[in-house]
Amino acid sequence: MKTQIKCLAILVTIALVTISCSSEDDNGNTTTNSTIEVNFNENPRSGDLVTTITSNLSGELTYTITSQTIGSSFTLNNFGELRVANWQVFDYEVNPIIGATVSITNGSDTDNKIIAVNINDVDDIWSFLDDSRTSYESAAPGQWIKVTEAEYNDLANYLYDVTKSGATDAQYNINDPIFYDSAYYTYANNNGATIPEEHYVFAFKYICDDNNLTNTKVKLSTTSVSEGYSNLGGDVPSHDSGENYFVLKGNNTFTAEMSYLAVGADRFGYYNGTSGFSFKYGAFDVNELPYNWVGIALYQGLSTPRKQWD
Repeated sequence: MKTQIKCLAILVTIALVTISCSSEDDNGNTTTNSTIEVNFNENPRSGDLVTTITSNLSGELTYTITSQTIGSSFTLNNFGELRVANWQVFDYEVNPIIGATVSITNGSDTDNKIIAVNINDVDDIWSFLDDSRTSYESAAPGQWIKVTEAEYNDLANYLYDVTKSGATDAQYNINDPIFYDSAYYTYANNNGATIPEEHYVFAFKYICDDNNLTNTKVKLSTTSVSEGYSNLGGDVPSHDSGENYFVLKGNNTFTAEMSYLAVGADRFGYYNGTSGFSFKYGAFDVNELPYNWVGIALYQGLSTPRKQWD
């Protein structure tokens, strides 16, 4: 993947250089060219200012974007403010450099600018957190941090190449009554929603029906859906009844093989008797799950093949 990024950067640079030659129009007015290089953090918000373009031309100026290496990346006003249009393309993992050419004219003379925006690689999890950012910053690597539903969904939708395990969206969102176990159980869905090899798990969500829970565990197994589990990260922070969302800070360990995700908790939520699906379970905080039940345990993990955080 790093080789692909380097190749893309070279190709974009070549494209920008190719269009940087000076020319003279039919009226003899010289068209000048210069390159503006900008360093800009990935995952901005639409409308964020990238750079302000200036010109030595006099009079009332008109600014126009004449080309973009990725369509709809930028907007430009007549104050020369180049701003983010489609923020999703400003992703270091996908587009490490984004280019544009800008034409500035006063009606008789023209000044052409080449803009090369180098996308800075930042902690993607951090960049998508708002309410939970302070907790994330203060946490140690290997700690789970409670986040909001919106933050979880942004990570699921916008981080590079995310896979959902434990339960897919379709499996998780079945419109069936939710049942809750009476005590602590560890569950692993046996429904095909596994973690691919060489993936980093970085978030999960689940549903429970008790308050002040402090002993929830997340577990991984490369052996099978029913055995060989070990804890991923530390204890999940205290949380209450309902749907809860968490991210794992600084996970440096990827799954060497295709893996299974399990969660242990008090008063865990599940769909009972859902046709075509089953889950393995064991009483309390265990790493072997000897029992089987028809239904779906209500949890979901997020993983990616590329470490996109510090």
